[in-house]
Amino acid sequence: MIPDLPSSLLRSFVAVVDCGSLSAASARVGRSESALSLQMARLEDIVGQQLFDRDGRALKLNGTGGRLLPHARSILSRIDVARVDLDAAAAPPIRIGIVQDFVDSVLRPTLAELRADWPDRAIAIVIGSTAELLQAMGEDRIDTALCAGEPAGRDTAFKMAMQWFGNPELLDADVLPLVGISPPCPFAKAAQQALDSVGRPWRMALTTPSLDGVRAAVQAGLGITCRTAAGLGLSPLQDDALPILPEITYAVVERRRTKEGRDVAARLLSKHLASMGVVRDGSDRDDRYRQQDAR
Repeated sequence: MIPDLPSSLLRSFVAVVDCGSLSAASARVGRSESALSLQMARLEDIVGQQLFDRDGRALKLNGTGGRLLPHARSILSRIDVARVDLDAAAAPPIRIGIVQDFVDSVLRPTLAELRADWPDRAIAIVIGSTAELLQAMGEDRIDTALCAGEPAGRDTAFKMAMQWFGNPELLDADVLPLVGISPPCPFAKAAQQALDSVGRPWRMALTTPSLDGVRAAVQAGLGITCRTAAGLGLSPLQDDALPILPEITYAVVERRRTKEGRDVAARLLSKHLASMGVVRDGSDRDDRYRQQDAR
């Protein structure tokens, strides 16, 4: 019985067959013609038979080579599958956290790019409030998060305008009904502080941990809410009866930096948030986004 067939020799053998010559195959496998010639000679010694009929510099696959070829392709295919599988298992999962406001506009395109560039990489996602995301980061469940507010460790921050949303008929109520995310919520806090600053009475008509719940309550006419147009996806109130709201900052936070710099998820989250036309504050230290926005 012939001894084991080294995969490196089989890979060079298939390259010679596919390329039709040693010179063409040398570029494919990154070896010189003389090195390939020695490999083919060694493979023939192992098999104990010639694999090619030689006519000068031309190599023509003979019957023995033709029998070996499908086995070589099958062996190399299994090896390549194993390499990909082991590489994917060795690579840590991409773990992302994001506030509910940007699931469609930022998370969806981020995931599409990750799938295109790393189709075998595992991904884990946490969607929740900033407090929940920071807790998940502290518990080592995520590595990168898009949060509301300006938590410590943020690298890229973007500002968006807070606006009022709801049925304008509710503005005539003596006590303004409010709808908001369960505390702690920067939007509910901003709304309450703004109303208190002008002496406008308010009450919480509905609280929910879900942004979809806030959207449904506003559309059903249960109350007024404070969000961003990009996050809520509704048309803001065009009325000056309510006080002006401050801006809200969204920050991309990383648990740790890789040797290559910013994590791929952080770069993609920042890129897609910037593509929405939001305004960065002066703390963004990544020139690539500054250049991108200028184009």
